[in-house]
Amino acid sequence: MNSIDWYYLRQPLIMFLSSMGIAIAVGIIGLQFETMQIKKYESAVSTLKTTHKLYTSIVNDIDLLDQYRSSYDAYKSSGLIGEERRLSWVESLETTNQVLKLPVLTYNLLPQENFIRPGLVTKAGVVLNSSPMTLSMGLLHEEDLLAVLEGLRLSIKNLFTVESCSLTRNGNISASLNTKGTNLSSRCTIRWVTINVK
Repeated sequence: MNSIDWYYLRQPLIMFLSSMGIAIAVGIIGLQFETMQIKKYESAVSTLKTTHKLYTSIVNDIDLLDQYRSSYDAYKSSGLIGEERRLSWVESLETTNQVLKLPVLTYNLLPQENFIRPGLVTKAGVVLNSSPMTLSMGLLHEEDLLAVLEGLRLSIKNLFTVESCSLTRNGNISASLNTKGTNLSSRCTIRWVTINVK
């Protein structure tokens, strides 16, 4: 049996073990670098997803804002939002009467006041006001009352609500109807609604 000559093997063994140590160290460093890069990649992907969600949310908010802005501009131009437009209301009433030609139509527009209804809740900064208008009308028949309200609704985009209406027949029920005069008297209170946004 030959004895191992360690003198000659010493240098190759040292080089081999050194190479193995360097290879292991490089492997460990490589794994750590790979792990670090994977974490950076995952972090970048997460940031990208978050940014994409934020971008999508912003785009949706802009679209929603455009929709609300167009609605707001339409409401503002119609007079529903902003200062009350008394002249427009009176003109609308007179235009309606020009079509219907009622025997009697008078109105009284009262000062603006808060619009209060049970259960009506508005958001902060939104104030609902209403301007009461009393209408005194002489009508040929009952349908004229509905025609006045429908005419107002069609001739102006402002919002109004009917608070009360009374209808009284003039003369006896058995009397023949007057085709040109006042057969019925009606008194209504309507409220023109305006929204003030602070």
